[in-house]
Amino acid sequence: MCKPASLANNTSILLLQLSLLTFCIARMKGFDAYTSDGVQGKYEILGDDMQLLTVNLKDGEKLTCEPGSMSFMSNDVNAGVNCDACCNRCMGGNPCIMSTYTGGSDESYVALSPKLPAKIVPIDCSTLNGQAMRCKSGTFLGHIGDVNLNFDFDFNCITCCCAGQGCVRQKVDGTGSAFLFAMGTILTKELAEGEVLVIDTNSVVGWQESVQLGIK
Repeated sequence: MCKPASLANNTSILLLQLSLLTFCIARMKGFDAYTSDGVQGKYEILGDDMQLLTVNLKDGEKLTCEPGSMSFMSNDVNAGVNCDACCNRCMGGNPCIMSTYTGGSDESYVALSPKLPAKIVPIDCSTLNGQAMRCKSGTFLGHIGDVNLNFDFDFNCITCCCAGQGCVRQKVDGTGSAFLFAMGTILTKELAEGEVLVIDTNSVVGWQESVQLGIK
């Protein structure tokens, strides 16, 4: 049986992936549909349920992403790999070696697509007030700017076994833009201080680290 997870915090963001029926009910309960067409001049998200991310790069600017996610790029982009902090990435559920794409001019661009027919969720890490974003393992697609892909442990044997996120959780922080991906309809919920939300364990995409994860 899938046990629900309880989340409580003081004004933090929670990302959920839901079926269409659950989404219709959630809209009546004050949830917001997560929509993003991108940031003008920086990146653009195309498509509905099988989305494509196009990132504009300046000369020398670098995009880091999962291997195999590049769909197409301009001819002046230089491809490479990044092996830094490989253990941290592996513990968080990502490959130890990531692909990098560096702009060769101010008009360079790279397009990425997730390994699943999914929606792309951009996270502006500079708006998290110094907090990290904990994410479901394997949802990280790529990033631009200063973004740290790390992990943390859940030492509570009850939540790590029953809350659906395991004992090792992926963590993203920094000041740049990170891109996650998830299937289904993506909703956001801002929790007030002391507010508790009971959700299915498979529906959590990410949450700020000020959110307390529990079970019911």
